[in-house]
Amino acid sequence: MKSDQNLGKASRAAVASSGHGDKGAQTELAQDDIEALDKIGIKLRFARNETIFSEGDEAAFSYRVVSGAIRLCKHLVDGRRQISDFVLPGDYCGFLHLERHRFTAEATSDLEVIAYPHRQVEALGENMPSMRRRLNDFLSRRLMGVQDHLIMLGRQTAKERVLNFLLRLATNAGAENGEVVSLPMNRQDMADYLGLTIETVSRVMTDLKRSHVVTLPELHEFAINDMESARETVGWQE
Repeated sequence: MKSDQNLGKASRAAVASSGHGDKGAQTELAQDDIEALDKIGIKLRFARNETIFSEGDEAAFSYRVVSGAIRLCKHLVDGRRQISDFVLPGDYCGFLHLERHRFTAEATSDLEVIAYPHRQVEALGENMPSMRRRLNDFLSRRLMGVQDHLIMLGRQTAKERVLNFLLRLATNAGAENGEVVSLPMNRQDMADYLGLTIETVSRVMTDLKRSHVVTLPELHEFAINDMESARETVGWQE
């Protein structure tokens, strides 16, 4: 990990994770909120697969992803890994103030984040009640996202799961029809998040390409050719 400031061990342990990225935070927070948070933030950089914090570590910070992505996961005793969520550029995580991290956070690729000390965030909330309300709003949306993911795992086919995930990435990037989007995680990461095998993810990606639903310019790039049609296929709800 590289830092623009001299950080102690608590800073390296970094953000308090509730287990899921706080979806929609980038658009729901006012510009004044973002500027106030950035004044107390610390810019950090992590290499691919570097651990940001581990399950059970003391939680003292929250994060906003600037570039790259974070995977929030649990490593099971039998060696398996379950990914709970990905925190994407513009997303926040860790605004549920827990004493200990419930998940491990790892960089899926080269990662740049801004870390916010919890105590200073709390002080900002006292001085800026409107910001506190907006933070509470997107925490509620995050909980809804958890429910949506559980429904997806229980009801969607493998094709629908993969396409729904690609739609999330494309929507987060503000992509339009045919616009190339970076895929900041590998096929195994996708499989562990979607409850599939890596072979199934690879097969579905190939099938989507053959049917011209997506194009795959490079290994870590994709484009959805018809966003509206893809949304209809998976029953997308924003």
